[in-house]
Amino acid sequence: MAGKRKMRETGGNAGTESGDGGLGMDCGITRRDFLNATLLASGGLLLNSVSPVELLAEQKASQENSSDDSWTGYGGVGDYANSNGNTRAVLEAGHQIRDGLFDGPPAGVVETGETYDLVVVGGGISGLAAALIFERQAGPGKTCLVLDNHPIFGGEAKRNEFLVDGHRLTAHQGSALFQVNYPHSFIERFYQSIGLEKPRLEYQKWAGPDPEIALTTTPYLASAPYGLYFGAKFGQPQGVWLSDRSRQKLEGAPISATAREELLKFQSPNSAQAPRYRGDAISRRLDTMTLEDHIMESHGISRETVRTFLSTDEGGAFGLGADALSGYTAYAFDALGGLADQEPQMFPDGNSGIARLIVKTMIPESIAGERTLEDVCRNNVNFAALDRAGASARIRLDSTAVWLKHDGEPEKSESVTVVYTRGGKTYRVKARSVVMAGGSWTTKHIVRDLPDDRREAYSQFHRSPCMLANVAVRNWRFLYKMGISGCQWFEGLGTYLQIRKLALCGGDSPTIGPDSPVVLTIKVLYSHPGHTAEDQGHMGRAEMISTPFREYELQIRQQLTEMFARSGFDASRDIAGIILNRWGHAYASPAPGFYFGKDGKPAPGDVLRAAPFGRIAFANVDLSGMPDHKSSIIEGNRAVEQVLDQVLRD
Repeated sequence: MAGKRKMRETGGNAGTESGDGGLGMDCGITRRDFLNATLLASGGLLLNSVSPVELLAEQKASQENSSDDSWTGYGGVGDYANSNGNTRAVLEAGHQIRDGLFDGPPAGVVETGETYDLVVVGGGISGLAAALIFERQAGPGKTCLVLDNHPIFGGEAKRNEFLVDGHRLTAHQGSALFQVNYPHSFIERFYQSIGLEKPRLEYQKWAGPDPEIALTTTPYLASAPYGLYFGAKFGQPQGVWLSDRSRQKLEGAPISATAREELLKFQSPNSAQAPRYRGDAISRRLDTMTLEDHIMESHGISRETVRTFLSTDEGGAFGLGADALSGYTAYAFDALGGLADQEPQMFPDGNSGIARLIVKTMIPESIAGERTLEDVCRNNVNFAALDRAGASARIRLDSTAVWLKHDGEPEKSESVTVVYTRGGKTYRVKARSVVMAGGSWTTKHIVRDLPDDRREAYSQFHRSPCMLANVAVRNWRFLYKMGISGCQWFEGLGTYLQIRKLALCGGDSPTIGPDSPVVLTIKVLYSHPGHTAEDQGHMGRAEMISTPFREYELQIRQQLTEMFARSGFDASRDIAGIILNRWGHAYASPAPGFYFGKDGKPAPGDVLRAAPFGRIAFANVDLSGMPDHKSSIIEGNRAVEQVLDQVLRD
């Protein structure tokens, strides 16, 4: 695949001739061209109950004579060039599991002859943390293998890199920021153990002749000046902007008096009493209602206002609109701790920096240089060092676990058979214990002897998709001219963007100004109000998979042109590169009853966390209902402790 995913030759500015209104759709940028209407046609099939496997197979068949991986698209440069989101290869392998290709005993398996004390399924932060903690606590001579289905470790904690006019630009693919924690907390001690001893990072400084405008250190809207945009949905075909000052009171907003009153009311303190601790009467009541109902009740505003202006903003950390989520999601992250008076921190590549620190600590030769923030962020991964024979800890990439089963009765067995696919072949290893650190959507299919209580628990886990579009632009002066460094909108693709200062440990330049090339990150969620969390996940994945790259690119160009052309933005000139990171199961989306159970049944996460099943323990951020990398680490640590205490006691 790597040899097929090349950057196009830089071409001329022929946008107006192609009928795209001068948007530059046929300019030579860092993206792939997608084939005519193939994806549009197959997308219609998906919406008519055709499985993603059949959809991708149809796309592949139509591209037999093409050298392009037209669904995945260009992935940038550097270590992550072949791993932007769920690539087509990753989706195909995952959907083969779901659609039953490995339901029977695996045939034609290649015996590796390997036996490990622990096999970790999933190379995201939860799986990597579990492997490192096992290496430290299991004692000398114990071995661990991590199986990861992607071309590089990290799960959603990955980066995109562009080369633009001689500058190397970095952006995150998914998992973004981290908090400064209490100095004696488990997470803080873990950070220090992997080399993150000074979690307060240093960031770019302002440079240039222009007066400074405030910037954030994350891609999220915060205290920096930002504007609100109202377009055709609000009867404004030419668009109306509210500046930072006027948006505070919504002066001039083309909305009804009722909507304005309710939005201002939402900005005021609400009447709701926050939970005192996780599991108290308040939190349990919140888990019986939707987040939307909680917002309406606590602020006294209408459902229409919530869905039009607030839904994905309030529920965005869980991937869906507020109508499908548990009301307790408004407070769930409070249980993770962290110093509330400290601004969130962020590596230039998001939490890819944390994943790389974990791997560097576990396998010192995996990344060149010293175990410093600078070297880990800037130096390349030594892929050959990840899976060396004889090493106590190994990471095997492009390896999709498809079939796990105890050898004998689970409570009496001495080992687990683990089968995985790689490069079109199927392999088998033996494990004395297993930590399932992948997502709920695969674990429930992979573990073949999973008992009914765990299977029932996994049926209550819902995941929603997300696409993170990273758009490299040659400058952001079009925003600066408007007196803002970020903005929010309520129609079209995505809902916000924000210019940020990059941490110096991995940034291309120590300074930033309006003429600096930057990456605009647009997060796209797929909410369908009125449907269940499960159905919204299915509908969103259908939309994300079936929409061709070229259509998304056109939407991006149109969106940015509509909003910024009057301040000097020119899509054909200013856009230097586009990378789409499509995550089919990006977010854990807890529905009402997820946190504390319902109908007299325990919470599903509690069922899976309580104890191992035979020789298999369960990790992943899913179990906590708090989609944050700290939860990933905590769950990985708990699973390893269970393995060491209850499985590998001899």
